[in-house]
Amino acid sequence: MPRGITIGPTHYPTKEAVRNVCRSIVQRYGIGGDVTGPDDDAFLRHLLEYHPEYDLKRGDGIAHFRVIAHTDHGRRSVGLALVRLDGEVADFSWNACLTPLSQRTQVLAALRHAIADQVAASRTAALDSGQPLVCSVTGVPIQSAAELHIDHAPPTFLDLAEGFIADNGGVDDFRILPDTGAGVSYIELEDKALEGRWQNHHQKRAVLRPVLKRVNLSDLRRAGTAGTPAP
Repeated sequence: MPRGITIGPTHYPTKEAVRNVCRSIVQRYGIGGDVTGPDDDAFLRHLLEYHPEYDLKRGDGIAHFRVIAHTDHGRRSVGLALVRLDGEVADFSWNACLTPLSQRTQVLAALRHAIADQVAASRTAALDSGQPLVCSVTGVPIQSAAELHIDHAPPTFLDLAEGFIADNGGVDDFRILPDTGAGVSYIELEDKALEGRWQNHHQKRAVLRPVLKRVNLSDLRRAGTAGTPAP
């Protein structure tokens, strides 16, 4: 098996080679520059899929990428950010994309992906209800679909997932579907029967609720109770 890492259709011999591509993009567009080249855009979209917080970073979708400058502990550095479809900007570390995910992180990501349709259906039902939408945490009206996220009321997603994992042999018994080499879009379970049991488990026990996006992506996450944002 060749060493290195595959990003989209391209295999790179080392992680440093991938970092060099990122640095070249930063140099080519400069601070504040939007990444406009189709190949550069495609490379960054494939790279971001490896980020441990991919779903959180992409939000409702990626419009394009941008070179940004930021200050960390008084030190100014230049990096990359994505601009979401709603116009919000979220920075990301390319080094985080190149750090191997733990088995637990991969399993939780696969379980989140497996119930994405349930979360999306809950969001659609809320939007189609004809009733005013109110954040279940703050009581503040949700003024638009762009501000609507779906969150788990207790038991949280993590409570449900970790309980299911414990009841099914522990995290090491959950096999991840091998990468096909064509790039990773989502992390999935290899055992589809197990995935089906998890979906049924979640369907029966999860209490999904509407919340403001900023609450789900900030307040609840800092408190460690955030659920799975709507896709």
